[in-house]
Amino acid sequence: MSQQTQSNLKLGKDEILRGFEAYKKVFRNSRIAESKYLKLYYQKTEFIESPHTLVRVGFTVSKKQLKKAVKRNRIKRLLKEAYRLNKSALIERPGLKPMNMILTVNEKCGLEELCRNGFSLFNGDILKVFERIR
Repeated sequence: MSQQTQSNLKLGKDEILRGFEAYKKVFRNSRIAESKYLKLYYQKTEFIESPHTLVRVGFTVSKKQLKKAVKRNRIKRLLKEAYRLNKSALIERPGLKPMNMILTVNEKCGLEELCRNGFSLFNGDILKVFERIR
């Protein structure tokens, strides 16, 4: 694997949305793109914090949906991995503007199925969500 390909697959600290206020702002002023298993809240921003980072992403799973922290954290890890492997499909889109986004589990799906087959479901579904971003 070349050096440039390896760096594209990383999910750096500057690419992760941090802080309660940042999450609150995205949830309050966002558009929504959803698929069967995933829901994406996204908000276009005016500025770029880092010159090589256009998109900052956060990951959430509701405590109301999954009571056990172990399962919530597993789902978040699977979400991060699916995003990391497929983020090039989003970043290479023509005309992409800087944005903050939050990736979460769609409340309508079966959570037991996600706990068993989460990665394969997320990996296929994340591209569908990216296509719905306007």
